[in-house]
Amino acid sequence: MTKFIFILILFNLQILFGQNVNIQISDYSLKHNGVEYSTYQFVNSSYSLSRPTLIILTNEDLFLNFSNELSNLYKSKQEYTDVWILGITNFNQNGITFQEKEVIKVFLKQIMKYRSDNNLPLYMLESLESEIVILKNKDEICKYLTCRN
Repeated sequence: MTKFIFILILFNLQILFGQNVNIQISDYSLKHNGVEYSTYQFVNSSYSLSRPTLIILTNEDLFLNFSNELSNLYKSKQEYTDVWILGITNFNQNGITFQEKEVIKVFLKQIMKYRSDNNLPLYMLESLESEIVILKNKDEICKYLTCRN
């Protein structure tokens, strides 16, 4: 009986404090202020309440590549558990337009809302803006993720 109670308590603690989240959400062909873009959210978390976030900004072609291959590249033992990708059509990372900056803010607010809705530690907009990684080619993603070999 004591063993059963211990297992029951352990199970309840795991439910209360453990996270096992694995999701992939893609949203294609969105438009804001004349800018076409797509978003992708990848979460693979089984151990962390903080759920560190990686935010990637890229063009539409790389976006499609990353959104199709990220789950295969992702290795569970790494710093980031939440990966958000914003792919902007005809994106030129050397000259981000005002309209593209507005799309980026909409995307960051989406991340903030998700974290708030799921009782995760919140980020300020300025903090998220400073964390954005701009990827110019496919091979760069493994600089930020511990990719599978």
